[in-house]
Amino acid sequence: MLSLTIAGGIFLLDYRIKEYIDSTRLQGSREEVLGGRLIIRNCHNKDMVLGKVKIGRENCQELSAAGLGCAAEEYWHLLLHGGSKLSKAGLAMIVGGGMSNYVDRRNKGYVTDYVSLNVKNKEIRKIAFNLSDVCIATGAALWAVGNLLPDKKK
Repeated sequence: MLSLTIAGGIFLLDYRIKEYIDSTRLQGSREEVLGGRLIIRNCHNKDMVLGKVKIGRENCQELSAAGLGCAAEEYWHLLLHGGSKLSKAGLAMIVGGGMSNYVDRRNKGYVTDYVSLNVKNKEIRKIAFNLSDVCIATGAALWAVGNLLPDKKK
């Protein structure tokens, strides 16, 4: 049940960070941290996939709910029927991060993104993301690797 703790921890931590950013930073603000390596921002992403997919508020909510539902169903299946620890951890990260972003999108109509990489490439520097985004991407990689590894039960 460690994976349930992972999912809940990601959700709560990112929810609190977003709450803090929204209450202490003006939208569009920027502050360099960690020796200028990261930029703390307050960006309200009303769209999906780096703000590039513009499908409207209701469609964003529905697509988010569908993706979250698929991940949660697969996670539940692994909890009941077994699966690798790596796959469970990956899906827990996807569900925790997905739930945090979904709650944002459902309650506020946007997702609060708050970190950018301070690099020379302007296109990469413009990308804003949050902890949930990192967890979703990392979780997807872990889940995929966990599914590629041989099953130890055989």
